[in-house]
Amino acid sequence: MNDKIKTVEFDLCGFVCPVSKMKAAEAVNDLRDGETLNIVLGDTESLKSVAQELKDKGIKPDFKQDGENRFILTISK
Repeated sequence: MNDKIKTVEFDLCGFVCPVSKMKAAEAVNDLRDGETLNIVLGDTESLKSVAQELKDKGIKPDFKQDGENRFILTISK
């Protein structure tokens, strides 16, 4: 049995909504038990849109801002 937690970084800085929201939703759906997903976004509109999508799914991610235009949402399953 593998007890190691796998962390996946999904960098969406090169995308804007609605593409960033669709790709983030797909990554969340693919998340497996025991995995952690870091969704990296590069603009506030994508951040708002992805955060709302996660909220609608009942997911409350951890949030971190890394610089002026780099936002990281972390989800664990």
